[in-house]
Amino acid sequence: DGTTGTVQKLGWLNTHLRRGDELVIRIPNTQISGTRVANISRSRLSTVKQALAISYDEVDKLPKLMEDIKKEIRDACPTLIDDGSRSFQVFFTDYKDFSVEVLVSAHFRTKPFSDAYYEVKQDVLMAIRRATVKNNVKFSYVDFLPSSGPF
Repeated sequence: DGTTGTVQKLGWLNTHLRRGDELVIRIPNTQISGTRVANISRSRLSTVKQALAISYDEVDKLPKLMEDIKKEIRDACPTLIDDGSRSFQVFFTDYKDFSVEVLVSAHFRTKPFSDAYYEVKQDVLMAIRRATVKNNVKFSYVDFLPSSGPF
């Protein structure tokens, strides 16, 4: 059902899970037995994905922007996996109603959802920021507005 957390206790009948807000939830093992469970504590690699909504006015700047995003991420993130064993992608992926979409996807040698992961994610976001400023590219804010109701 999307519940995430750290297993605190694994019993015969129940599993106790501590969520990020420190609330401990008791889940009957019968509910877990038919569910997919991922143990991210054993993973040593993580992925950062970020979709960028770029104004249609900026489309001609995309090739240079995407090149600069890759360069900035390579320079800022020493744990980036860029040896061909994992993908490192910055691509123009879609036309939206009010913008075009650029997808940034990179893999790192950091544990998922650890402090190091969030530091890497922050470094990626700042690298994107530096590249957009360097290329004088503006994001489209219209696509981020709630879709309920008229403008």
